[in-house]
Amino acid sequence: MSGVIVETEGAIATVRFDRGGKANALDSTMIDALESAATELSRNPDVSVIVLAGTPGIFAAGVDLKDARLWSPEAGDVARHLAMNAGGRMSAAWRRLPQIVIAAIEGPAIGGGAILALCADFRVMAADAYLRFPEVRLGMTLGWGGLALLTERVGSGRAKRILCCDETIHAQEALTLGLADRTVEAGTALEAAQGWAGEIARAPAMSLRMTKSAVDAHARRNWAEGAEGDQFLLAKLLAERGSGA
Repeated sequence: MSGVIVETEGAIATVRFDRGGKANALDSTMIDALESAATELSRNPDVSVIVLAGTPGIFAAGVDLKDARLWSPEAGDVARHLAMNAGGRMSAAWRRLPQIVIAAIEGPAIGGGAILALCADFRVMAADAYLRFPEVRLGMTLGWGGLALLTERVGSGRAKRILCCDETIHAQEALTLGLADRTVEAGTALEAAQGWAGEIARAPAMSLRMTKSAVDAHARRNWAEGAEGDQFLLAKLLAERGSGA
């Protein structure tokens, strides 16, 4: 898969994605590859813990706004809806993995990259890493299941502030808010996440899967999830048509 490397050692799989430039922004090729990697790993009975990492200097600078394949500007509304929700399908694949997932975050995780990080069960952030959700300032809503994930972790009031004020959340604040689980020195997030994965993988695989499934069960009743993709499309259409609504 282009840009995505999956390495398995014992019960631990490490997934690294690297676009080779462009701030590791998520284009259609990378999104499809990440979805495929998650789908394949979900069927692997020997993997108990998955570590997800971007490049050594940046996790992901959001979705690639210049990739026409993601936006399909000349297509009809239904075709655009399908194209624009590729990221939602990717994030759902990662969010619904039966294994424990740890995101190792170095540098920025912005927009779609931050949502992907929130799809993990745990996040290890380097000291110079940060999260940011600029969608509202760009005339869009937070899609890809990210709205529910963010609100679940920080509460509705703080989620509104983060989104409407385009706040940058550095590692220490992310730890305080519950958006990060551990902070480490810059350049060591992947190593730390892999070490933590080794600790978790000592537990029986079936008990790990059953516990994650039980804890996450409430998320499957999220009333807004089914409409997020529609809302994302409508916000984008309004922005393109110059509406101030």
